[in-house]
Amino acid sequence: MRHDTLTLITADDALARRWHELVSAWTVKRVKSLDQLAPAPGIALIDRDTPDLPELGDATWRSLSSNENLLILASARPDDAEALLAIENGFSGYCHAFASIEQLHQVVSVVASGELWVGRSLVTRLIRAVDRTPAHTSAWATDLTGRESEIARRAANGESNADIANALGISERTVKSHLSSVFEKLKVADRLQLALRVHGIR
Repeated sequence: MRHDTLTLITADDALARRWHELVSAWTVKRVKSLDQLAPAPGIALIDRDTPDLPELGDATWRSLSSNENLLILASARPDDAEALLAIENGFSGYCHAFASIEQLHQVVSVVASGELWVGRSLVTRLIRAVDRTPAHTSAWATDLTGRESEIARRAANGESNADIANALGISERTVKSHLSSVFEKLKVADRLQLALRVHGIR
């Protein structure tokens, strides 16, 4: 399904002008309240400070997201707990409202492709939480080389590229190359999905 329309929901005119720089990639329209969001398939970038938004636990959000809308919550004061609550209640993304246009473009692109977007700190916390579950010796590594398997396991346990490079005596560029191959072979998009696969959760 295509999501070519990006609806900006904010009462902040300055923020709306800033977000409008995303217009080159999507058909962008702006509304000032949630009740103006069209039911048609599309992506909605929602300013957390928009007046009269429902609480994040409200059923409204799940209803909107099940109606073929992909929702991204943008906060001027990002918080991991709020991000997790947003994702649990139907949002596909959570980001800083004043992130660079390049990063906002990446956020919207990732969500449009069907993936989730949350901040690095929350991803790190989730990976560490996954790491506390027992590792599975399933067939996830069958198509990987020995080095790819080792790097995948280390990345899934939350090690940075620099940490992996130092531990294995290779360059960070080599680590990135191996991880690209791992992501392609395992058909995962990011380190969180890799961690879930390695630990047998997904």
